[in-house]
Amino acid sequence: MNKLIITAALAMMMVGAKAQALDNDTTYYEPEQLFKVGTLPKYKSGMGSVVQYLLNNIRYPQEAEKEMVDAKVLTTFIVEKDGSLSNITPVNTTLQFFDAKRKAEKLGMTVEELKQHFGKLFQDEAIRVLTEMPKKWKPGKVDGKPVRTKYEMPVRCGMGRFTGMGRR
Repeated sequence: MNKLIITAALAMMMVGAKAQALDNDTTYYEPEQLFKVGTLPKYKSGMGSVVQYLLNNIRYPQEAEKEMVDAKVLTTFIVEKDGSLSNITPVNTTLQFFDAKRKAEKLGMTVEELKQHFGKLFQDEAIRVLTEMPKKWKPGKVDGKPVRTKYEMPVRCGMGRFTGMGRR
């Protein structure tokens, strides 16, 4: 019997660009800057704990489960100086479903409306689960001082069989 499985990408991905300096409270570092001059942020109890938290707490949208839609939501956020997360933003959502045209017709939508509808469901869930993450992160540091750092993380939601290592 198929079980609902929600997987989080084990590898945390970083984004590239220059730091935006508006003032001391809003400046953040891009990860490639910290590779050269500091340390990157980390989840306090390790990345395995992030994966476990996501596995235990993502709520697969019921409508998506009914229509057998899978998604990967790429999110960015700022790890603040105190280790909290802010500015959680979905930047790209990839949907996978069988026969989008037929599903759209069944639901009385265009294919584009279908993608927007399910994309929003998964984006809202990714934002919710990251916002509610219980433990703070260890912030990035420059010269031993905490700094705001932009971070990128994919969050996956999908149907399948759990094999202990992911999807089969």
